[in-house]
Amino acid sequence: MEKLETDRLIFTLFDENLYEDFIRLFTDEAVMEYVDRGVLSKEATDVLWRRLIDELYPGGIKTIWAVVAKEDLRFVGYANIRPRPENKNETELGYILRQAEWGKGYATEIAGRLIEFGFKELGLNTVYATVNIKNENSIKVLEKCGMNLLRTEYDEQGEFYVYGVRKGLKHRLPGLAV
Repeated sequence: MEKLETDRLIFTLFDENLYEDFIRLFTDEAVMEYVDRGVLSKEATDVLWRRLIDELYPGGIKTIWAVVAKEDLRFVGYANIRPRPENKNETELGYILRQAEWGKGYATEIAGRLIEFGFKELGLNTVYATVNIKNENSIKVLEKCGMNLLRTEYDEQGEFYVYGVRKGLKHRLPGLAV
């Protein structure tokens, strides 16, 4: 699926017009504080961009999106839903927002739409999310969307939580244009 929508947002595939926004997002220390291995250098972000544009999209991976606001098409952030690198049997959602977009409810809207997409379009029975144990704001977002803490895991960056929601269980899907 190349495009998704919510009440306020459009998820679209990245293109060259969004290159600078992509670079700024992944090289922002505050934005990347709790994401994977943290802030990336411009060079590492450029490698990630080239892989997305030259390999992943042409290879058929279309579940990595730029998120833009419907009202003015400004870049809001990044969203994806993909198999977890550590456990290919679990598909997880992810999102990263520009600092200017924090506190507007967009993360909850994005997570809710990704859960719906996972159930309806991908046919998943469970959608997962991983979150740094210190990232209280993202934990609240996941819980608002009906996700529950399943377990704690560890990697080279330390301890993190695995959240999940099962299809058919009562969960909120905020901001959906459905």
